[in-house]
Amino acid sequence: MNKILCPIDFSSASLNAIEFAVDIGKKFHSRLTLLHVFTESDFNKALGAEAKGKTFKELLGIATKKITALVDTINQESQDKGLETCDFFIELGELKEKVEETAMAEHYDLIVMGTTGVSRTNGVFFGSNTEDIIEDVAKPILCIPESAKFSSFNKIVYGSDFLEEDKLAIQEVISFATMFDARVNVLHVNVGNSDDEYDQFADELKSFITYDKITFVSRKYDKISDGLQEYMQTEGADLLVVFKRKRGFVKSIFSRSLTKILSFSTDKPLLVLKL
Repeated sequence: MNKILCPIDFSSASLNAIEFAVDIGKKFHSRLTLLHVFTESDFNKALGAEAKGKTFKELLGIATKKITALVDTINQESQDKGLETCDFFIELGELKEKVEETAMAEHYDLIVMGTTGVSRTNGVFFGSNTEDIIEDVAKPILCIPESAKFSSFNKIVYGSDFLEEDKLAIQEVISFATMFDARVNVLHVNVGNSDDEYDQFADELKSFITYDKITFVSRKYDKISDGLQEYMQTEGADLLVVFKRKRGFVKSIFSRSLTKILSFSTDKPLLVLKL
């Protein structure tokens, strides 16, 4: 995880996401890039009273000053603790397009984004383009709820869906978990598969995994999202990981349930893997 991209809009949610991005960057000795994508109306909203009566050029100067100060603080506090460096881009355009363009062109390994929650009535993100970025940008995305507080990732839950890609995804989870010495629970929320299917799949996974701190669990629930939420709470887990298949493939159960999963991830980060 050499390069981490963190889109920011100066909101409390995005500033909270930076804290997670910095701490992950320390563990992996990563380069962290803050990306601010703007329009003039975005500036006016983000900068509030500072923006009143200012020209667009002046607003750009204010934003550049704010993000420069933020980057300088991060470098001063974190470079001697493992972070390689922190830098920034300021771009004019639409958030999803600029995140995708930057992530792909500059070969970022992880996108860390703050989220402000999901409407449980219509599944729409409030003040966030996270869902679009999850859908369209072919990079792993770590979604940080505004209320999440970083201490460490001590227990990670991976939601398994009996996919062949689970074998690769779990290896990615283990690589991440190793840096935090975290326990990994591979959870299959059983909504219809037989126990024999689960046992066979778990045995296949165990056959090539050498990580000591890993457990395979199957639980029966009527709904995927309910099962993940309850298990996360019961286990006191710090991070939920799911795998989203590429466009053009038949979507997995977890892909179809992703909005519901996000809607219940009110205080715990969610990592969406894409391989």
